[in-house]
Amino acid sequence: MMFFDSELFGKVPSPESIEDLLALVKSHAPNRRNVYFWRGQSDIQWPIHSAAYRRLNITNKEVTEQIMQSYEKSLLEHATHQGYRYDNNRELKDLELLAKLQHHGAATRLLDCSRNLLIGLWFACTSEQEKNGLLFGFHSNFVGGYENELEVRSYADVCNELEGYDHPFVWQPPVVSKRIASQSAQFLYSGVTNKPSGSVAISNNIDSYIAINITPSFKN
Repeated sequence: MMFFDSELFGKVPSPESIEDLLALVKSHAPNRRNVYFWRGQSDIQWPIHSAAYRRLNITNKEVTEQIMQSYEKSLLEHATHQGYRYDNNRELKDLELLAKLQHHGAATRLLDCSRNLLIGLWFACTSEQEKNGLLFGFHSNFVGGYENELEVRSYADVCNELEGYDHPFVWQPPVVSKRIASQSAQFLYSGVTNKPSGSVAISNNIDSYIAINITPSFKN
């Protein structure tokens, strides 16, 4: 197995084939359930940021949790005023509304991921063909939250739960669009961090994630 020295994630494996990639993932967690939430990015030099963080960082030298909450509260208020709070005659809860807005192009702290490794790999390969890409897997043993459950808490309650945790939380949105279904979509979110690796909390435990370099030749 070849390796690549990345600026943000250190020395990471660089598979040369699909077979190498699958063997690598299988060996990363041989004694536990091999379940990951996959994120693909076309350039390994890009930190793992939410769309909201990237947008806020344009006008704020440092994006804090307070700034993020103020922005998302305003987003929820405007969306409610414009009538987006209801979907098929059902009133959406705050996190559901943020997910709906994100899938229509709005920037939120929700990080798009997939339970399907190949979906993450597609996003790592789909652009920036001349650059190394990143396939990043968050292991489910080091992620909080619940799947297949309705999210009924208010935005304030969701944010209060984030305090003091150094790992992200997962939420599986209802299948309200073909895109969500086809991408096996999951959302990860956390309190705002300002680490070199990005604004989404990642546990310091090396078993909590796997970062994989995707070379230009692999992309092709």
